[in-house]
Amino acid sequence: MENTTNDHKIILSCNKHGIVEHISLDTVSFLENIQLPIGLHSLFSPVSIKELGSFWLSIQEKSIVENTMLTMSYNDNHLNYVFSGYLLEETVLLCGNNEISATEKVLGEIMQINNEQANQIRITEKKVVNILNSDENKEISEAFLDDFTSLNNELINNKRVLTQKNKEIESLNKELKAANENMTMFTYSVSHDLKQPVRMVNSFLTLLHKKHGESLDPAGQKYLNIAMDGANSLSKMISDLLTYHQSSNLDTTETVDLNIVFLEVKKILQNEIEEKNALVTSEKLPVLKGSSTGFFQVFQNLISNALKFVPEERTPIISINLEEVDTHFTFKIKDNGIGIAENKKQEVFNLFKRLNGPQQYEGTGMGLAMVKKSIERMGGEVWLESEEGKGSTFFFTIKKSKVAQN
Repeated sequence: MENTTNDHKIILSCNKHGIVEHISLDTVSFLENIQLPIGLHSLFSPVSIKELGSFWLSIQEKSIVENTMLTMSYNDNHLNYVFSGYLLEETVLLCGNNEISATEKVLGEIMQINNEQANQIRITEKKVVNILNSDENKEISEAFLDDFTSLNNELINNKRVLTQKNKEIESLNKELKAANENMTMFTYSVSHDLKQPVRMVNSFLTLLHKKHGESLDPAGQKYLNIAMDGANSLSKMISDLLTYHQSSNLDTTETVDLNIVFLEVKKILQNEIEEKNALVTSEKLPVLKGSSTGFFQVFQNLISNALKFVPEERTPIISINLEEVDTHFTFKIKDNGIGIAENKKQEVFNLFKRLNGPQQYEGTGMGLAMVKKSIERMGGEVWLESEEGKGSTFFFTIKKSKVAQN
């Protein structure tokens, strides 16, 4: 199926687990023979799966996300849609169409109005010059009056349109504010409504292990240990997810001495450093404007990973270096760990992405996602260079406009 229809739209109603429960609108009958419920990933082309995952996480985080291009695929048919997503309590609405979103239309129309005004002024100026260069002086007054009356009427009409568009933008801002408030309430709910039952499950499993663990046969002991590990992992994931969400609200205007941040991180990781006899060094770092919590998360996660992901027979060596150019600082955190495969370099920054099994290295796969979010929140970029078996170097930038003034 080719995208030939001038105006086609689709609205999917999903639960929070990514299951499509209802098709509210399908103007080209793209999914007319589908059986519901169905997993959302089954309706999209493999080339859009990564974008679909990021789009879905953004909806959960922001409640409203607009203008994401995705390719739907069903029964060997394909359609390109610009999707917007809306989180409405327990339901996620995905609205796709072949037109730009309302927000883009508003901005586009505003730019068109401004361009039309500029063109009208230029046309009027040319008319005035032509009249002044002619002998028809008696028509000057009438020409001025007609042209500027027309222009004034246009400006009044355009002002009226701009006022309406400003109201629409204000309405969108109110919706965004409400979405942020809903996300704050969701965070509170996760913190208090989910962590408590997980702690209770963990406590009872621990108690069961202490009192009756020895009386269980080997298979029973194995299952009990798996359940305890699962409860512990779930508790860590909830805590990390809360930390990840809270990083969106970091104050990025603090004055932060990165040398102090580095020393504090080394102090917290002292046991791991001493156990592995690791060498962790840094050259002198600048004082910047940013988030002390954000920088702390960045240094702690990168250094902790460098200590964790290293072969047992190898002594960890971790160094922090700095390059200064005209516009920004580039920080380099280098290790001699297990390294990362070339085709996995971008995946490591995704939410809950683990490249190694929990049997090899513990963790929830949230650390590098937090690093990326914190750096981008402070206006920087983050990337890595790596070679399997030889270690990795993580880079991140901070603009010089963030340098604190003494």
